[in-house]
Amino acid sequence: MPARRQAMGRGMSDTESELQRIWLEQLLAEHEQICLLHGLHLSTPVFEISDDMNLAGAWTGGFAGLKMAGWLIRNHGWDVVLEVLRHEMAHQYVHEVMGRGHERDHGPAFQEACQHLGVHPLFCRASGSLPHLLQGERDRRRVLPAKVEKLLALAQSSNEHEAALAMEKANGLLRKYNISRIEGQALSRYDYLIINEGKKRISAVQRGIAALLKDFFYVKVIVCRQFDAASGQTFRVVELIGAEENLAVAEHVYSFLRERLTALWQTYRCHNAAPARQRRSYQLGVLSGVRKRLARRAVAPPPEPQSAALAASSCALVCSMDKGLVSYYRQRHPRVSRRCHRGPGLHGGSFLAGREEGGKLLIHRAVVSRSRPRGRLLSS
Repeated sequence: MPARRQAMGRGMSDTESELQRIWLEQLLAEHEQICLLHGLHLSTPVFEISDDMNLAGAWTGGFAGLKMAGWLIRNHGWDVVLEVLRHEMAHQYVHEVMGRGHERDHGPAFQEACQHLGVHPLFCRASGSLPHLLQGERDRRRVLPAKVEKLLALAQSSNEHEAALAMEKANGLLRKYNISRIEGQALSRYDYLIINEGKKRISAVQRGIAALLKDFFYVKVIVCRQFDAASGQTFRVVELIGAEENLAVAEHVYSFLRERLTALWQTYRCHNAAPARQRRSYQLGVLSGVRKRLARRAVAPPPEPQSAALAASSCALVCSMDKGLVSYYRQRHPRVSRRCHRGPGLHGGSFLAGREEGGKLLIHRAVVSRSRPRGRLLSS
């Protein structure tokens, strides 16, 4: 399909002009990919990078034009750009597929189109509410459940027994919370979180952390590619999907493990004069120890009786019984392929030392100010 894009404005530098050309080509590719994933037959629009500071995006039905704001692309992650693109494609869907372009802009027809395109609920609003969203409304709501946060804070205790007990209680509370939420059919809000370390490939250690989150922290995990507008390159990212409370815990655990893996390796290397090539083996060993400890707690019965089916279930089974999560995941990723990865070569001594250390590692809540902003894109 030939590229259709609006010519760039005059007066911009060669570098900026080239970057905008890359943006336009990427937007065309994203439009085509969204149509493919959702089985849509939409015309290829004429894309334009707009300098209008009062809009994030705009679909012009009569001219099959789709504007995307330059400030949006420069100042926000590509996942935000994609949500705005889907929003505008929903308008296109209303015009071209539903034939209801005469109806109210963000009325029932538009909301139905958003469902077809997997638009995030917060981006199904009129564009006037978008600035508040981009200022961080979505992130401020993603906070740890109060009881879990208190227990993770207690897990910092210098008393090893007290800290271990607090961490185990936190994990048990999280499990109990998810079981009761599903059994009670409580309304939950689901979201996603992009973990972008700016790398072309996902490391074995990052995959190991992601696997822990999937197996023990009630989130679904997918590895995908995401465009970076600043560099014009595409990186591999990890996407977490789950109930907002579970995402908050998973986000914390990811950051905590990343920090501790670095610190533990530095200590081990200093004390044992270990070469840099053993870093991966040691850190994977730590994760193996953490997994073993989490697995021991996972098989323990919940503190209060639950239904037989859920009481003995694994994290994966609990997630599979969460109908809201399954629906949101399928809407966001209607076509997902599975791939197997061969395990990396390991240095036995470093791996075993790491596993021993990981078996003693306690996941706790760092003491930080509540007012500190929390970005949607995590970086190392």
